[in-house]
Amino acid sequence: MDDGNGSNQDKDKKLLQTLDTFAEYQSRREVAHSKLRQGYFDLALAKRAAGYRWISPDLYSGNAQAIKTIHIDPTSGALNIQQEQAAHEQNDSQQLRRRKQKNNSEKEQKEHREKSKDPLLWFGMLVPPALKDAQAQFNETLDILVELAELKRQLESQAKLPCSKP
Repeated sequence: MDDGNGSNQDKDKKLLQTLDTFAEYQSRREVAHSKLRQGYFDLALAKRAAGYRWISPDLYSGNAQAIKTIHIDPTSGALNIQQEQAAHEQNDSQQLRRRKQKNNSEKEQKEHREKSKDPLLWFGMLVPPALKDAQAQFNETLDILVELAELKRQLESQAKLPCSKP
């Protein structure tokens, strides 16, 4: 009798844990949805403020690179967001060599590296505040989407746990 009661408690614990994970997944999904909606709304406001021709794919840089990338750990399957600097550092080192030949100051080199990393500068020096808000919303959403992927992975692993039959 004790074995049956103990296994039922284990099943209940597993079920409650799965339901808690699912509730967390649903709530994070709603937050991601609202942030994406707000990001697109801010983007529309920025287009309206700056003019539809000033914020469009026509102004995207041909050398566009991702600022953030998601890396998957092969052993644990965990997701990590990393600021992408490898490509920028390579480009910066080439530019630094050229600049050193021109005897520019180190302060100017640092400013150039910082400016080259921000894609908002593709649209000019004075971008609408709504465009900065949209970028912030999308960055926050990326973090939440990675959390959602982790929660989904947890749900799938919990669903695969064997349940002993009574």
